[in-house]
Amino acid sequence: MAEVTVFVDDVVIGRLPPVCIKEGIPTADHLTVRDASSGPGFGAAWLLVILGPIGWIVLLYLSLAGKGGLTGRLPFSEFAYRRLKVAQRMQTVWIVAAIVVGLLASLSLAIFSSTRSAASSAALISLGAATVGALVMLALQTREVRRAEVHLVLDDSHRWVTIKGVHPDFAAALAHSATEPSGVTTGDATT
Repeated sequence: MAEVTVFVDDVVIGRLPPVCIKEGIPTADHLTVRDASSGPGFGAAWLLVILGPIGWIVLLYLSLAGKGGLTGRLPFSEFAYRRLKVAQRMQTVWIVAAIVVGLLASLSLAIFSSTRSAASSAALISLGAATVGALVMLALQTREVRRAEVHLVLDDSHRWVTIKGVHPDFAAALAHSATEPSGVTTGDATT
């Protein structure tokens, strides 16, 4: 995947080439995206729920911090949008699975801590392995969500936006449209 740097107004208005930013195919559809610093992108942070009241307080703080920021309209095909939504749903499934299995493991540990039978040890080992497996699957699914997303990064001058995770064909279409005076740069260039 590539990254491009464009003038902030082009992103806010959606004045970008009609090429899907993730698939590189022509599209008339758009997706509204907020930059990474504009709000909570919780991802695996929901695992803080497992920590009990302390984790809940941290999660509440994260949800309230970082309001505002850049919102832009990006060309996004129906296929890319569906892939993003499926990845996000699967991530939610693995978050719930990790929490449920982790809570079951904690509850079993509390119940079986006084008994030293082979069955209780096997149950604890099984639940521990299931918890680790759910966390691994959650990490893999979080990586899939990151691949399906695009990320907007506003520079310090608030004039330029770097869009990360774009398809090379979109970057090429943007570079081609840059021959017209619109203030667009591609690649690692910064102005």
